[in-house]
Amino acid sequence: MKNKILVLVLSGVLAVGIISVVYAQGRNNTSSDNSSSPMMSAQNIGSQLKDSFNNMIKIMQDNGFSDEAKAMQNRDYDAMNKFMNNLNDTDYKKMIDIMQSNGYGSMANMMKSVDKGNMTQMHQDMMGR
Repeated sequence: MKNKILVLVLSGVLAVGIISVVYAQGRNNTSSDNSSSPMMSAQNIGSQLKDSFNNMIKIMQDNGFSDEAKAMQNRDYDAMNKFMNNLNDTDYKKMIDIMQSNGYGSMANMMKSVDKGNMTQMHQDMMGR
């Protein structure tokens, strides 16, 4: 149960972080003399999101959250929501540590700056809950 919450928070934070990073990269790569750059940026964003999504599933599986990874992969929002609602402080800290050690330091830092309750609410808002 606790692992599911961890997965939901990880997936929510990952989604927000990836979208922010990709958006920022797209804004930095805009060139006034390349009329196809918006199209190329949209294609790159989709590819980067898919790669990051698959990477997060692998990280979850590697860290003992295979059920949660499966829920994320199957887009089982009810299971992810249940996981988020049962997240405790220890699991939240564990999520931050996992993100930090797997190349998602900026997201880990963002999670450190927000308490568990606010992060859970943000994730639920993203899922339309």
